[in-house]
Amino acid sequence: MEVAALDGAAYALPRAGVRFVTTPRLADVLLVTGPLTRAMAPVLEAAWHGMPDRKALVAVGACAIDGGPFGENYAVLGGLEGRAPLDASIPGCPPSPAAIVAGLAGLLGASGPSSSA
Repeated sequence: MEVAALDGAAYALPRAGVRFVTTPRLADVLLVTGPLTRAMAPVLEAAWHGMPDRKALVAVGACAIDGGPFGENYAVLGGLEGRAPLDASIPGCPPSPAAIVAGLAGLLGASGPSSSA
């Protein structure tokens, strides 16, 4: 819900150049918003490898960072921390839309895929 709220008029991310896409071939940033399960690990890896170079991986919320309350479940591998090259972690359970915007702004403004080198 928090990520869906970012597409609304209150945050106006399209005016800032942010657009949500449904295919990894068009994406610069991959947002992971839940715990990493055994079933989704190969899907996440395929999406990551399907993205063009200069890509970033962002863990959104406690579940994505370290598994949250689901980290001890038999079907959950935990979070992305220590398993993938994270470019940013946005803490919270769940993080507010404003926190997500601040995390993405820090990522894209500092050393993100859209910045020029």
